[in-house]
Amino acid sequence: MIQIGYTTTAGAETVSGEYASPVEANAAIYDLRETLADRDDIETLFMQADFGEGMLRYGYLDPIEA
Repeated sequence: MIQIGYTTTAGAETVSGEYASPVEANAAIYDLRETLADRDDIETLFMQADFGEGMLRYGYLDPIEA
């Protein structure tokens, strides 16, 4: 399973969803970025998965659309 979530400028981490495929996770992280667009305390969005040794973050997305 792939988890997506975000970190805030205060250091809080929130996992907002869990997805079975990379395609679903990728679409969901873009939706999450749109949902959080009005917040100014989001530092980064992330993807993470357990590759056999615990959760590992491997994908990051800037919260501000370029």
